[in-house]
Amino acid sequence: MKKVVFVCTGNTCRSSMAEALFRKMLHDLGKQDQIKVESYGIAAIEGQPASENARKVMEMEGIDLKGHKARQISEAVLDADLILAMTQSHKDYILNRFPKAKGKVFLLGEFAGDYGEISDPFGQGVEVYKKVADELKHKLSKVLERLEKI
Repeated sequence: MKKVVFVCTGNTCRSSMAEALFRKMLHDLGKQDQIKVESYGIAAIEGQPASENARKVMEMEGIDLKGHKARQISEAVLDADLILAMTQSHKDYILNRFPKAKGKVFLLGEFAGDYGEISDPFGQGVEVYKKVADELKHKLSKVLERLEKI
């Protein structure tokens, strides 16, 4: 089983939504047993719930994020096959802190083939979260296509 990890700052918005969306995509394709999905934050407060607007937007997608608990990135991330960061600063942090992760850390956009960063919706309205969720879905579908070729 492969393991894919998503990383952002607090693990309450972007990476938690990416984890949930990717898990749903895998489930919808019947591939949930082939890829394990997790998410972490580089500055997460352990146990913090997903942000209210992240929960609302995921509800619109038929996903329940109420049980999400933020996790601080640790050496456990090194057992991942693929680590997808939301911004260049997240990628740089991971590589500086965990040099052994080199070769498996990418920006989500970079791995998806369109290189853009995923901006942080924290503290903004539902419409901004919805835009981020749509961007994540687009990039995650490309990630899934790429993983199927590997």
